[in-house]
Amino acid sequence: MSALTPDCDPDLSGCGSVTDRPGPGIRSTLVLLGALVASVLVATGDAVPMVLSVVAGGVALLSTWALARRVVRLARRAAPAVAAHGASVAAVRRSRPAA
Repeated sequence: MSALTPDCDPDLSGCGSVTDRPGPGIRSTLVLLGALVASVLVATGDAVPMVLSVVAGGVALLSTWALARRVVRLARRAAPAVAAHGASVAAVRRSRPAA
């Protein structure tokens, strides 16, 4: 371990970057949204053959599924933070003296 590789094992078998974040990023979410919009437009258009519409519908379903999983994961992470914030606001209100 050194200053340049803070998360590396001595044999460099498991290295991680300080700037790496776990989970999907904003860029991949935007790509999924773009794929969803494009595939829905292709699937609902009249100028494309039926086979391409079926493939575009499959892409739309997979994109929707991946985005829904991300929303659920985000909601699970946000729920404790929102609950903690609500509890701290309630604690502040209770701690004020009555006038």
